[in-house]
Amino acid sequence: MYTTWRQVGVMRNSTWVGWAALAVGIGAVVAALTVSSTRVGEGLTFGFGVFIAFFGLLSLPARNRTPDHWGLFVVGLAMFVLPWLGAGFVADRGAAWTAWIAGFLTMALGATAWVQDNPPTASGVHDYSTGAARRSALSYWISRVALVVGIVTVVLASTVVDSSVVATAVMIGLGGLTAVIALWSLLATDPTRDYLGLAVVGLALFLAPWVGDFASGATGWTAWISGFLVTVLGVVGYLRGESLDISNTMAEDVEARYRDRYR
Repeated sequence: MYTTWRQVGVMRNSTWVGWAALAVGIGAVVAALTVSSTRVGEGLTFGFGVFIAFFGLLSLPARNRTPDHWGLFVVGLAMFVLPWLGAGFVADRGAAWTAWIAGFLTMALGATAWVQDNPPTASGVHDYSTGAARRSALSYWISRVALVVGIVTVVLASTVVDSSVVATAVMIGLGGLTAVIALWSLLATDPTRDYLGLAVVGLALFLAPWVGDFASGATGWTAWISGFLVTVLGVVGYLRGESLDISNTMAEDVEARYRDRYR
């Protein structure tokens, strides 16, 4: 007798990892604002701390927490090596130790949870989707609005908003990435993970004015408004997809064909 996708148990991990990551993220944000001595160190540790808290919080209501745990590991690894990258901020001992400690703890949490998450067969069955699961009108609406916001952000950054080269490049890059992911979500049978990508990019866009030091003027407001809208759309789409468990409504023959090939 085969174990079906519905029997995999996508919520085997308790919520303690999410709560712990949330605590680490909040601690990193507080430390970034209180013990940092440089603008670069403060901005980068603040931004990564927010991402840690974001992934921890987002994992709490999710059925399948694997993407969130993987996100925690990647963010933790990036934060841990951050003080040595580029010009770095190793000399800023407060920010550097914040990044090392928070990054290591986040990596440990993400890796510990991730290795206990779904086996490859659980996610591999997605590759054999027939498109049997029907998407709702709300799902298409979320994708289209995100696509419009991404395109508008790129246009404003390119032609209307007067800003520095760095700010313009960041906004065009993140706005373009928003549009691309939104387009992918329009074409996907199950866009749940695309919406998670939208939420991550939107949060990055929202944090960019503080991290990139262009919070003053129209550039900052453009990034804040666009980032806020994309983050909300992504989070709503992701949590809705998780609650509906769209992937588990696919036809039984999809699962049978997958088993026949890999048993």
